[in-house]
Amino acid sequence: MTGNFAERARRELVERPPRRICCRRSFLSGFVRHAGTLEVSSGGLAVRAETADAAAARLAFGLVRSLGADAQIASFREPRFERRNRVVVRVEGGRGLQLMHEIGVLSAALEPLPGPPRRVVARACCRAGYLRGAFVAAGSVSAPRAAGHLEIRAADADSAGVVVKLAAAEGIAMAVAQRTAHAAAYAKSKQAIRDLLALMGAHDAVLAFEEAAVMAATRERANRVTNFDRANLARLGGAARAQREAIDALDLDGLDARLRQVAELRLRHPHLSLAELGRRARPPLPKSTVAGRMRALAALTSRANPLTDR
Repeated sequence: MTGNFAERARRELVERPPRRICCRRSFLSGFVRHAGTLEVSSGGLAVRAETADAAAARLAFGLVRSLGADAQIASFREPRFERRNRVVVRVEGGRGLQLMHEIGVLSAALEPLPGPPRRVVARACCRAGYLRGAFVAAGSVSAPRAAGHLEIRAADADSAGVVVKLAAAEGIAMAVAQRTAHAAAYAKSKQAIRDLLALMGAHDAVLAFEEAAVMAATRERANRVTNFDRANLARLGGAARAQREAIDALDLDGLDARLRQVAELRLRHPHLSLAELGRRARPPLPKSTVAGRMRALAALTSRANPLTDR
């Protein structure tokens, strides 16, 4: 279920591409940084972005083309292990490498940059676009009813730190985890996860989290009421049992008629509350009167006062 929810969130982000040119650039920057590698061959330099999500690859390909550069897109099957389908977007040539510089992946000297320059992520919308591209490339999120966990994988701790810094600029707390083969920027607070999904534009996913929160709160209230009722019934049952045991020690024939009436009602109806006993009396008695007579009965015994309930 977790994987399916993450795929739905990713698909929502892919199906609603950024509208502004600056946000397209920042989205592409985040996507390439978290799914791409720099290739050096006899044919020159190329930037290769690889993903298992064909729709995400088509979006990246379309954004490259819309920003004036050429790209190639191809699919292949992994030769080993799970043999999953993979899709590669390859950007090369003068205009393609210039675009990689414009989106902050390569320097003017066509060397990899450690992080996106300020011009790429200066605006709040562009920071959201970068995080969106990074999540589409390498993100996952737990289902709303599971323990909260959202992460964006990165090649190293510095790249993950960029994600943490950009999220922090929008008031969202994340942290960096170093794994064996990669690093990750992650959040475990469901509030932080909702805020990050909303910032990236995954509004349907946010609604799913909010619905789950409402359901959890409703269940919690129902459980609290059930536990209260169970405890109340146990307390009332204990008080009624103590009252019967005390009354059994008395000579009912020697009691005042009013006290005897309450004592007999308790013996006949061992599980009723004082209010219910009062309603069965003839004439009916208020709960306070029944409680007072129970206290009077208690005074006739050597027991501590067990004869009242609330």
